[in-house]
Amino acid sequence: MRALIGKWRRETEPWYGAMGLANLVVGTSSILVPLMVAQVLRGTVEDVGLISSLASLMGVIGSLVWGRLSDVAHRRKPFVIVSYAMVAASFVGIAFAHSLAWIILFNMILSLFWVANASVSVLLVIENRDESLWEGKIGHLNQLGTLGWVSGLIFGSVALAVISPRFGEATAIRSVFGVLALGGLVAAVLAFCLIPRTRPRFVRRRFRGSILALGNFIVERARYAPFHLYHRFNPRRLPALLWGEGGLRSETKSFLVAMLLAFAAFGFFFIPLPILLSDKFGFASSTVFSYFVVLNGAIVIAYPLAARRIKRLGNKSVLTGSLLARVLLFALGGAFLFVSPVVPSRLLLSLFFFAVGVSWSFFQLSGVAMISRLARPEYRGQALGLYNAVAGLGTIIAGVSSGLMAQHLGYGTTLLTSAILVFAAVLIVARLPIPRRATKPITEHVNDEHGLAHMRAQPESSRR
Repeated sequence: MRALIGKWRRETEPWYGAMGLANLVVGTSSILVPLMVAQVLRGTVEDVGLISSLASLMGVIGSLVWGRLSDVAHRRKPFVIVSYAMVAASFVGIAFAHSLAWIILFNMILSLFWVANASVSVLLVIENRDESLWEGKIGHLNQLGTLGWVSGLIFGSVALAVISPRFGEATAIRSVFGVLALGGLVAAVLAFCLIPRTRPRFVRRRFRGSILALGNFIVERARYAPFHLYHRFNPRRLPALLWGEGGLRSETKSFLVAMLLAFAAFGFFFIPLPILLSDKFGFASSTVFSYFVVLNGAIVIAYPLAARRIKRLGNKSVLTGSLLARVLLFALGGAFLFVSPVVPSRLLLSLFFFAVGVSWSFFQLSGVAMISRLARPEYRGQALGLYNAVAGLGTIIAGVSSGLMAQHLGYGTTLLTSAILVFAAVLIVARLPIPRRATKPITEHVNDEHGLAHMRAQPESSRR
């Protein structure tokens, strides 16, 4: 264990601290923004859904723009610095906002510029480095980002628990946003001082190994759905990909439809969730944070287990199982809200959140692996880009829809709708062929020393 920790430290570059701090402050805001709407502005779950949809829309736009701009500008570092600085500015605006319109505006700015960092940070760690090191570098970077994200949730829970009893809930939430703004500014300064200057280049390779190493520890939040690979998806090629004779296979298109349903379902579940806990159940803001700490902690714990299970059982089996688990969890949650007037025990809720987190790890890793296997090799990067696009689109659809449904029909209806949508996704996935296991080194699953699944480096002859 000591040797592993030492190796982990040696592979950590100084500027990773800036990225970890930025993830801490944004991770805190992922729950704090809905609580700001509900506890400070006395908004509704419908308002939270609108904010989520608009944030996701800005994330999609940013994903299509920032990566291309960084290639044109021949710079990476300025985009990270500007991203962190604008995150800090957005938090200042939210802290002093006194209307929903200002919250929406600053949250959209936050989402747009946060994606600027997501679009280039991974490129910073792989450019000008040997290709065989890419997956390990990306996995290591992701671990540090995850550590920052979970630390942010813990910080939010502790800070609100300490401040709220003395100064009230509203003052506590505004104060925490002020602290987050300071943290974002410090992250921008650290990025300016520590990020090395690299030589930008458009890296042509199949990104399957990279996306598997990156994975997604983050819970289904609107502004984080698209990833750095998004800017490699060219929207102008969409008609040819979907309807052209040499485009995506029919099973690949069916899988994307299933994922659209799944991500919309996840949005129906997650977007109203903080308001459900604070409004219907009457939990303090610090308690709401604590449940999301449990959920994200489960994701971190389960991720290496999911990688090993995929290696043993295959992508389709694990994906179907994770979706069925979510059908059961969402249906049970919705049924409980309909039949029981009492607040569930904290132990029961903790177990529920833990199970939801575990199911996300199995779903995410098997999902990105399956889309890469279903697509033709020459369209694999485009298929991954479409997968991310579908994730963002599903969250945009769910944002407004889930808010309206929860506001007028109740939270139970929203959760049952999410269960129905996931079940529809299961029916489509069940009809798909089992992806073939390739025998070349590019598709050989291994676990690195951090427990993350990735692919061995491709031989030179297999690169595009």
